[in-house]
Amino acid sequence: MNPLLELKRLGQSIWYDNLRKTLVTSGELKRMSEEYAVTGVSYNPGAFEKAIIGTTEYDEEILRLMAVGLPDEGILKRLVTKVARLAADVMAAIYKDTRGLDGFVSVEADPGLSTDAASMIQEARRLFDAVERHNVMVKVPATREGLKALEALTFEGLCVNVTLLFSVERYEEAAWAYIRGLEKRLAEGMPIDNISSVASMFVSRVDSLFDRILEERISRSRSNDEKARLKGLLGRVAAANAKGAYMKFQEVYSSERFRRLKDAGARPQRLLWASIGTKNPRYPDTKYIEELVQGGTVSAMPIHTLLAFYDHGKARPTLTEDLDGALKVFSELEALGIDYQAATLRLEKEGVAAYSDSYMAILRAIAEKREAIGMKKAAPVRYSLNGFESAVGEALDEVANENFLPRLWAKDPTLWKSAPDEKKLIKDALGWVALTQVMDDHVGEIEEFASEVKEAGFTDVVLLGMGGSSLAPLVFAESFGPTPGYPKLTVLDSTDPEALGAVDRAIDLAKTLFIVSSKSGSTIEPLSLFEFFHAKLLAIKGEAAGRNFIAITDPGTALEGFSRKFRFRKLFTNPRDIGGRFSALSYFGLVPAALMGVQVSRLLDYASRVQMSLDPCAAGDENPVLMLGAALGTLGRLGRDKLTFFISSGISSFGMWIEQLIAESTGKEGKGLVPVVGEPLGAPADYGHDRVFISITLGDEDEKLAKAMKSFAGAGHPVIDLRLADAYELGGEFLRWEAATAVAGQILGINPFDQPDVELAKKLTIARLSGIGKPGALKPPGVGAESNGFGVYFGRQTFEMLHPADNDVKKMLRDFLGLVREGDYIGLLAYYNPVDRGFEAEFTELRKALRDSTGAATQFGFGPRYLHSTGQLHKGGPKNGLFIILCHAPREDFKVPGSPFSFSDLELSQAYGDMEALDSKGLRVVLVGLKDPSIDSLKDFERLIKSEIS
Repeated sequence: MNPLLELKRLGQSIWYDNLRKTLVTSGELKRMSEEYAVTGVSYNPGAFEKAIIGTTEYDEEILRLMAVGLPDEGILKRLVTKVARLAADVMAAIYKDTRGLDGFVSVEADPGLSTDAASMIQEARRLFDAVERHNVMVKVPATREGLKALEALTFEGLCVNVTLLFSVERYEEAAWAYIRGLEKRLAEGMPIDNISSVASMFVSRVDSLFDRILEERISRSRSNDEKARLKGLLGRVAAANAKGAYMKFQEVYSSERFRRLKDAGARPQRLLWASIGTKNPRYPDTKYIEELVQGGTVSAMPIHTLLAFYDHGKARPTLTEDLDGALKVFSELEALGIDYQAATLRLEKEGVAAYSDSYMAILRAIAEKREAIGMKKAAPVRYSLNGFESAVGEALDEVANENFLPRLWAKDPTLWKSAPDEKKLIKDALGWVALTQVMDDHVGEIEEFASEVKEAGFTDVVLLGMGGSSLAPLVFAESFGPTPGYPKLTVLDSTDPEALGAVDRAIDLAKTLFIVSSKSGSTIEPLSLFEFFHAKLLAIKGEAAGRNFIAITDPGTALEGFSRKFRFRKLFTNPRDIGGRFSALSYFGLVPAALMGVQVSRLLDYASRVQMSLDPCAAGDENPVLMLGAALGTLGRLGRDKLTFFISSGISSFGMWIEQLIAESTGKEGKGLVPVVGEPLGAPADYGHDRVFISITLGDEDEKLAKAMKSFAGAGHPVIDLRLADAYELGGEFLRWEAATAVAGQILGINPFDQPDVELAKKLTIARLSGIGKPGALKPPGVGAESNGFGVYFGRQTFEMLHPADNDVKKMLRDFLGLVREGDYIGLLAYYNPVDRGFEAEFTELRKALRDSTGAATQFGFGPRYLHSTGQLHKGGPKNGLFIILCHAPREDFKVPGSPFSFSDLELSQAYGDMEALDSKGLRVVLVGLKDPSIDSLKDFERLIKSEIS
């Protein structure tokens, strides 16, 4: 049975927490009332603001209201009034059928008036009169003044949602305020059987705060008994608080005082559970719904929580279970010296401040939208599809007709695959869709920790990670740069001894905080780097060395165990239903960003704007996110599979993040889009007919790039231009490209959330490392020859293609490049020091020479970084890649503490393992071993290549 319908059968009402215009006009609200048993809808100011600024759905109305001279506040009031009226009309039948119990549209009075009861009362009257519908319910905060307003408005016969309740005591005050209003009304001879009210008790925010308090106490405690008691309270305070409120509800509404009102037709003020989306990844995503099921209550759900419960929720009456246990939670908090009253008062103050801030944010959004409309600003994404318009349009229509967005939110894996094992993997990988809503509730925790680190005197933060755990932090480090007063962020995602030595020499170890970042918690590179730096700090600080480390990982991983064993300063457990390359806006990206002084709330704000285009009710045929995905997937399917990016220098590292996202998501089953990032800008004649050109510019238009893009379009190439005004808009771009990649994956017919071919290179690497100390363990693979200070080794299948007559290295390389065919790309894969920018400049020159001489697109990646980025595409995508792996003998080296191998051993094993993996897939590959890691040695090789292809 549908679990939501079962809640309804049990007597619990379901209200939807996201009122917006397209929710009504698209028919989605009506559908939700029929399929999901939704009987009310609540205005969420944060979501309303993002819909204004992030979509065009209010543009026409704003333009009309501007024309009549309304100020921003007047425009907001008109917008809210209109959408509330539209929603109230949809809910009217439910209001009638339930005799005024349900079918409400709950909207806020101006929160700027929340400190003055008289002003709140006047504003509530205005709002009720403006909407002109009986089934509107006005929100007022449960402050002292708000409770006075509740009492007065109830007396006047208005329906009130008293909100921002965090404590049992404040809830009881709200209940009696409601009753006093009814009593006064009855005393005046007015009817009281037509009044409904709800008291919104916030739930998950309570656990979020108390869990932080408990975790901090656990980390400081030296008593195993005390630790056990503290751990026993984790995740239990919110439910106990709600149960405590319900016990008070039973007491108040069974009193003789209310019984007299009930005899006159009065209804109890129902408890409404607000903020019930799960914030902690350790807890089930339906936790707070399942724990608080009871007839006569209301559950207000955001979309991701509602659909999670619809998918796998369990409905049974639970609110009245173990009430004694709930009371014990309160007594245990007191016994442990944790101040319940102070914590809930803090939550109330923060809630009221956020309540007011959200209103001001909407006014700013309207002002920004007025400016954009008045200046007729261009859309942030522009297309010149050059003959592909019809194909892309048809694909977009198909995506919309398949209800892509509602099914995406419902975590419907059949959008991509139907096999049982793939369905499960996909369902467990879609947490990124609602991530901005989840992480909004963790901003305070992240910022508090960033302040702690800053105040502790750390001068540097070094992130040890790979792939999805390191690329978003790298974007932040290079796009925002050092912030005065904050530590400098360095990302170390290399096993190259030169890179390790450079970072080690650049920092003061004692004043450096290391982030060990790994989703799986077992990635060999960051764990080896951790062992290296921990051993050095252990020699300096002894057992206190752990205070220089934090971990970011999924719940239950080996890394979580290490963090506890070595007493790390902090552990962040990330939601497990988010793949690494989709984790930029999770702890993996936001914690490093905050530590270097980036305002993570602004990043999430821009992401939330884009998310408005992902709502189930968002239009499909004009949707900017779906359009991008439809274009990428369709162009790739029609042979334009080389997505060539040109990105402003200020945010150029964003290209590396996009490269991993697209390559690892789409490169499988012999299909794939090939991202080309960092290739030098050329003339139209330098490119083949397999290209799509994509520019992402920051700030003022780059005249040279704009001219080049125009010339590409003129030559018949598809061109896509994106314009960002501010680096913080990258927050939105992360989500835009994630969603677009998911759409493209559907069009290509692949599962964008797995990486089935990555493990092969890892296994071959481990096999080599396990043989360290034995003869031949680090012998280069393949067949080849040595000359002039470097060795050239071809995969066995490649060697058979070449049939070399002798060991002439120059001729062998020339013949290898002669294997390039139309539509191919060349992957230049370099196990070199990424910290030294001089190497990247040399490889860029080499890429230009290879492209100009062969006509093929070129990719570049430092190893082992690329293994976690483009490696899946290389081995699982179409067999149109030709790969040159470059490695070198070590000049300096470091042992990996506790292991029999060194970092040079690890790096070479990774290079050799990947060569063997590529060869086993029948791909064209050569490995070049240089005598040392110097730029001079690399230049010698570059000159040789250029001499053979010129």
